[in-house]
Order: sequence, then structure tokens, then C-alpha cells
Amino acid sequence: MIKNFFLKYVLFLVIIFLTNCDSFKRFDQEKYSCSENKLSISDITILKTNAIKKAFVTMLGNEFEVDITSSNKKEIVLSFNDIYIVIDKDIKEISVNLENKILFLSCEVANFNI
Repeated sequence: MIKNFFLKYVLFLVIIFLTNCDSFKRFDQEKYSCSENKLSISDITILKTNAIKKAFVTMLGNEFEVDITSSNKKEIVLSFNDIYIVIDKDIKEISVNLENKILFLSCEVANFNI
């Protein structure tokens, strides 16, 4: 009886663990390729590992490392000088706040996980 309960409990834990794919991720990359815009932002790349989180923005052909101000499953906020980029993952919208003006970018997202 105890063995049967133990086996069911272990099987339950294994199923829960396996259904949570984030447990196995060692590397995650999100790349947002943007269409032409006033800020000349061509792409935004976010790299995540267990130890490192980095983000890069390509503007006018130059790549700049930007700060990740906050990051969760719903939203990522990036900052670079006086530019704030908000990526809303739920509605797939990217807004840029620059000098009290909000601009919206049209971008396609590609994800890569290991």
C-alpha cells in the first residue's frame, strides 16, 4: 500500500516536472525584427540564461547593449539613455517612450530555446 502510494506520488511529480518546459531551458533568445520606423530600430534581441540576461537594440546599423529594467512573463522593459522600450508579450505590442512621446513599432518575433 505504501509502495503504491509512493509510486503514484513520484509519477505525479515527474509528470508535473516534465510538463513545465521552463525547467529544462538553459538558453532563451527572443528576437524582434521591426519594420521601418522613425527611430530606425531594426531589431531587438533579448538573451536569457540561468545566470545572464542581456538585451541589444540595433539602430541605424549599430548594435547597442541596453538595460533590462524589468522582465516577467507578460512584459519586458528596456532602457537606453532616455529611450524606454516596453514589450507587451500578451498583446504583442512594442512601444517606445522617447521625450514624452510614445511610438509603436511593428515587429515580428522569433524565439529560440535550448
